[in-house]
This record gives sequence, C-alpha cells and structure tokens, in this order.
Amino acid sequence: MTGARWLVASTVLGRPVTDDEPYPHICRRMLAASDALSGRPVYLLRRDCVACAQERHERTHQQTDPAGGAVVDLAAARARRTTRRERPVA
Repeated sequence: MTGARWLVASTVLGRPVTDDEPYPHICRRMLAASDALSGRPVYLLRRDCVACAQERHERTHQQTDPAGGAVVDLAAARARRTTRRERPVA
C-alpha cells in the first residue's frame, strides 16, 4: 500500500505521513478546531495515540526472563508449558 497516508497524523503534524514510515506519536498534541468534527480543539491523550497503543501492546506481550534477562515470547512459553503437562508419566 505505497503512497497511502495516515490521515489523522498528517493533519495533526501538518505534514504528509505515509504508510512507509512507522506511525508517529501524536499524543500531547492539539487537533485544531477546524479539523475536528465537533468544531472544538481536541487535546490528544496517550489513549488516542496509535504509536503509544502499539508500544503498550508490545510491552504487555513480552516479559523479561528472570534467569537470563532475555525477552520471552509468552505464547511460545505457554505452548511449551501445555505440552509438558500432557506428557504421560511412566
């Protein structure tokens, strides 16, 4: 999808933001009244920022390994734990 633009980020930042670059942080910025549907200026919070939401998602789905400090994929760890439980004990 080359050439597509992130509309809200482009409006808030005042420059074209294409989908070739990562979504920029628009938190703690003001959306002008002329650009808002309500006709009033809108102060964008962290919850309104796609980049912040992506960072929160990545933090909550990865945890550090207490033994080695490496990043552990929780889905893979849960799969290993599940397969371990299903092994028959001889």
